[in-house]
Amino acid sequence: MNTLTKTFTLLLALSGPALAQSDATTPGRELAEVIFGSMEDNPSGAIDMGEFINFGQDVFFSMDSDESGSVDPEEFTSWDFGFNFIAEDAGQERAYETAQKIIFANWDHDADGEISQSEYHKSMVWDFRRADIDDNALLTQQEYLRGYVVNVAYRAALSDR
Repeated sequence: MNTLTKTFTLLLALSGPALAQSDATTPGRELAEVIFGSMEDNPSGAIDMGEFINFGQDVFFSMDSDESGSVDPEEFTSWDFGFNFIAEDAGQERAYETAQKIIFANWDHDADGEISQSEYHKSMVWDFRRADIDDNALLTQQEYLRGYVVNVAYRAALSDR
């Protein structure tokens, strides 16, 4: 599938939280499930906004390798949970890089080429609310897998569609 088609698929997938996310076991899904489990302070099958934000803050500080208080595109694309290896194995590096660029642009609210800590925090709040389909202030694993923008974008990029 060409890059333009993959980009369109990514944008379409990002337009609706539960759109076209397969329940099939894939390396990307397995990794996302592990990440979800690591967010839960008290494993209950759901995470609250606090757990999500705290985890996100840890990720932000980990990405901000130069400790400048913001994340530039190079820091963003060089930091990874392991999806990059899955993309390489699947031969989907270009689609994965496109997904990273889309996510970065989505989180860079003022389009200055950096994601500030404030922008990242706002994005985490918005992304949590968007993924919380039943609006109960908790994300189940299904909501997280199907609605969290990073999962949606990366899984779309790694798919064979």
